[in-house]
Amino acid sequence: MRSSKGGRGRPAAPKEAQTSVCYCDGARELGSVEVFCSQCLKWFHGRCLKEYNELKQSGVPFMICYNFTCKQCRPLAEEWKAKKADLVHMCVTVFATLSAEQLKENGKLSADAVPQDHTYLSLQDTVIPYMDKNWYMLTSLKQRKDWQATLGPTLLKEKNMFVQHDDDDDLFALAEKNLALLGPMHEAVKQIGKRQAPERENREPRELPPIEGPKTRGASKRRHADVPVPGKKQKMTSRAAEYTSTATPDGAQVDIPYCKDGYRYFLTEKDPNVPDDPNWNPNNPTAYVIPSYSHRVLNSETMHLSANDRAFQLSIVGNTITGFEGYAMARASHGVSKGTWYFEVNFDEQPEDSHIRIGWSQFLAPIQACVGYNKFSYGWRSKHGTKFHDAKGKKYYAGGFKKGDTLGCLIHFPIDKKTLLPPNQSSETYLPPSYKNGTLINFKSNIFLEIHEDAATIAKDLQEVPGSYIEFFHNGKSCGKAYENIYRGNYFPSVSIFKNATITLNLGPRYKHLPPGASSIHLRAQEIQCEQALSDMLYLVSNDEVVLNYPPVVKKEIKEEEMN
Repeated sequence: MRSSKGGRGRPAAPKEAQTSVCYCDGARELGSVEVFCSQCLKWFHGRCLKEYNELKQSGVPFMICYNFTCKQCRPLAEEWKAKKADLVHMCVTVFATLSAEQLKENGKLSADAVPQDHTYLSLQDTVIPYMDKNWYMLTSLKQRKDWQATLGPTLLKEKNMFVQHDDDDDLFALAEKNLALLGPMHEAVKQIGKRQAPERENREPRELPPIEGPKTRGASKRRHADVPVPGKKQKMTSRAAEYTSTATPDGAQVDIPYCKDGYRYFLTEKDPNVPDDPNWNPNNPTAYVIPSYSHRVLNSETMHLSANDRAFQLSIVGNTITGFEGYAMARASHGVSKGTWYFEVNFDEQPEDSHIRIGWSQFLAPIQACVGYNKFSYGWRSKHGTKFHDAKGKKYYAGGFKKGDTLGCLIHFPIDKKTLLPPNQSSETYLPPSYKNGTLINFKSNIFLEIHEDAATIAKDLQEVPGSYIEFFHNGKSCGKAYENIYRGNYFPSVSIFKNATITLNLGPRYKHLPPGASSIHLRAQEIQCEQALSDMLYLVSNDEVVLNYPPVVKKEIKEEEMN
């Protein structure tokens, strides 16, 4: 935990705090249980409440999800109505409580004096452990398994309530420095969860086209439903999605589920190397569960942006990506784990306050975050040219980069010059997994392999690769090695965009500045076809007893997987 002026964001809050409070006509006691009356707008000490002894015992400091009326405003009895606290509401309470503790230790906690700097807290070291320990004191909601991974991206969306440190993605603070103002009636608290209307350009009113045809009831409304009217807030449809559409190698369009934190989905085909199951009865297909090893991953033969391993908010046309609001990531379709590979990013558009991060990430790097957010990705930011890994920013290339620049990204894993394989490593460390031990699901009439991996567990066993490195290039000039001895794994070309900047990912074969000794990333698409086949064969040989002796028929229908 630390205080600093290095944040971004601006609170919307009342100007003054109450001085005389409670039935006892005392003073504020920040850090203790206090409640706010929605009628007289006064604060009351939890210990002075006339009713609700349970609240005195179970209430927490800086809680904000309630409606309270004091006995002075409601003579019959005090009234207390609790509201459900979601993840953001919980964070307000936790950040305020931990900030108050730190300010108290430094002798700076006061209802009258406002700290000059934000009080930054580490998500990993401070906030997450505290929330995990006190979860059911903070909310009645069930604790989800993936809440830790979504915490950072969630706070980034609440710009009125939280600010992130400029040089450390792991550090966040309350935008409101005056803790005495935090309560259910705070303006920023009331805006939690509400999407801000996008800024619009000042332009002349658009002339509406004439209406042709019969003037039936509602015809004018339908005719002009999609025409934007300056100054009038337009209805925004939900951009949330569970799946997207992509083309198979034979040109057919299929719906494919979006990958989520910890879950990945691969389109499959029947593996011709696996013998047919004698239990299969075409007259009664619902009485049969398809073994996962009977199918194999259907890889694309060309390198491109992944259709489903990306944030759904991003707008993608070909290999051109435009952002939307907070940081969101997109990855390429094929990854690398050995050799020296290169791709480029063209920075096309950079509206005000927008920026990007580029680099390399593994599958377990969350797509609703930025490149460099955790241990599974390494990134380079346009703002200040800072490099990021595991949410920690360090100086790398002074001045950063901007619209019009061409950025190069190179990754190197040492290989033996004779065998072209990593020295002293088993094939499991560099071959793509077969995923034949995954779960087959039927989604939109197609069969997919669902793979689930726990990032926290895998992060504990990460190993560095001696001699490996990542290097970035600015308009053809090397910026030097950004990272050395990086973690072993399968890395994908990645980019994350903040707000509505636009970039184009150049995945080869033609580059402006291809470094000597590096291979174009587009060659990886053909190479992985051979590697995937080898990985599948190794699995079948290692599990021949299972594959050649199919399990008995199980009367269970494969149901479409719920994606929520």
